[in-house]
Amino acid sequence: MGKMTSQPDNHGATAGGRAASHADVTILGTGITGTLLAAALARNGLSVQLLGEDHHPRIAGGEATLPCTSFLYELIAARYRLPEAALLADAGRVRTEVSHASGIHRTWGFVHHEAGHEHRAGRSLQFNVPSEHGESHFHRPDLDAWLLAAAARRGVRVRQRTRVDKAVTEDGFVRLALESGGELRTGLVIDTQGPDSAVARAIGAERVSTRATRTYGFHAVGVQPYERLAAPRPGSHPWSQGTLTHVFDGGWLQVGHFRNAEGTPPPTVPAVVTLSLDAAHHPAPAGHGTQELWREVLRHAERHPAIAAQLAGAQPLTGWIEQDPHWRASHTVGDRMLLLDRAALGGDPLLGRDLYASAQLVLVAAGDILAGARDGDFSPGRFRYLERLQHGMADRHDALVAAALTASGSFDLWSALARVWLLGTMFDALSLKRSAKELAAGGSEAALAGLRADPATGACHQSIPEYRDLLDFTLALCRAAAEGDQSPRRAADRILLRLRHDRIVPPIYGFGDPDDLEYVLSLQGRLRTLRWVRGQALPSVRRLVRPYGLRGGGKDLGHDE
Repeated sequence: MGKMTSQPDNHGATAGGRAASHADVTILGTGITGTLLAAALARNGLSVQLLGEDHHPRIAGGEATLPCTSFLYELIAARYRLPEAALLADAGRVRTEVSHASGIHRTWGFVHHEAGHEHRAGRSLQFNVPSEHGESHFHRPDLDAWLLAAAARRGVRVRQRTRVDKAVTEDGFVRLALESGGELRTGLVIDTQGPDSAVARAIGAERVSTRATRTYGFHAVGVQPYERLAAPRPGSHPWSQGTLTHVFDGGWLQVGHFRNAEGTPPPTVPAVVTLSLDAAHHPAPAGHGTQELWREVLRHAERHPAIAAQLAGAQPLTGWIEQDPHWRASHTVGDRMLLLDRAALGGDPLLGRDLYASAQLVLVAAGDILAGARDGDFSPGRFRYLERLQHGMADRHDALVAAALTASGSFDLWSALARVWLLGTMFDALSLKRSAKELAAGGSEAALAGLRADPATGACHQSIPEYRDLLDFTLALCRAAAEGDQSPRRAADRILLRLRHDRIVPPIYGFGDPDDLEYVLSLQGRLRTLRWVRGQALPSVRRLVRPYGLRGGGKDLGHDE
């Protein structure tokens, strides 16, 4: 493998005039993780091949960004001099420059249902996304195709409909045997495509499953915007301008609309519909065709009148099933081989998990790969941090989904769990914003140190230790409720009590007030929070929040304006 060159952007050339079948790095998978990583590596001087088993445009899961996701895209752009990544953090530019079909993501809505009951406003929550970027609901067929073209412009050599049948490490390179009969050589191969691949077989990785949910996904037309059936919370955005999660005992159904920036979209605009069911209590359907899977969705929807009404006129355009979405590879590294993202772990698409995990992995992996290229070292030890991080991500998300399944039968417990999650997203965004500011100000060492946190937490960035304690406390109470050691209502009461008294919880929202069902931040809320930061907040929170002030740079604490 050649050392990293000093010139960015290969524009298709190979180091030392090597044949086009050779590359410093070969990435399997043309989804957002593989393509963004390929572009970052090529921008910084490596010769990169990108192989995809299918072709674009195609349907892919993972559409909703959070403020923490957008800050990660900004960090990728700054650290690797890749402005294409920064564009992903700007919802307006995504819609005008990448995909008119993409939408905005202004609100997370949760509506709890009981069989036979109509919508009840008192059993709904709305968290209006605090963002200075404006968050996106990506139309992934357009976005992934745009990213692929951007990577090609950076010099990445793209081959679609190409499947690797065998990967073998030889003297100083990896030989990739193609199903078509050809052969490629590379200094490092990274698989981002999915489980049970040639690379996974080569490193002896086993698939370890934790069967929590079974997931059905669709793009469908005719899905009614929910605000036509039930009014949103009084000060909130329309339900259709974000992800709406219908929660019922044993699962949830998520709905997200495209082309929703100009108000309530017409039913002719496609939407994403994702059903997640407790796999232990809901057997898999006999068939896997789109219509067969859609009938499974309607079968569960008909028990809940409001969900049934939202889907009454809907027709699926395409569908897919994740029989076993909760799994991780037993190990993810080998000599000159790496499993990443969908090749290393899977998880329910609950609460924007997909893009948040993807962006973290691109940020970390690009740095480790470039350092390995510089040192001529792609040994397993180079990527142990990534392995531990991905295992931490799987552990944390599995625990969150298990807690959500327990809470799905109780609005009180779901509401308490959702509030703890919301608080975590705020701290995540502030931590990443601090790293972005440090990097922009030239403090690269401090910024990069803050982006290599304890991987067991399931995040690459720093968090507040006291928040991790709160989350662990919450998850433990959900486990106790699942095991029958206490009632869901009692578990919820204990979580809310801690939220009312814990000194890491800002008065930005009534986190501990069960009757406060809507997070919309006002100027008064900001003022209360600043007074609290100066007086009552723990030092760890004060250090994180105080530098941003009421307005300057701290807009991520409030509504996008």
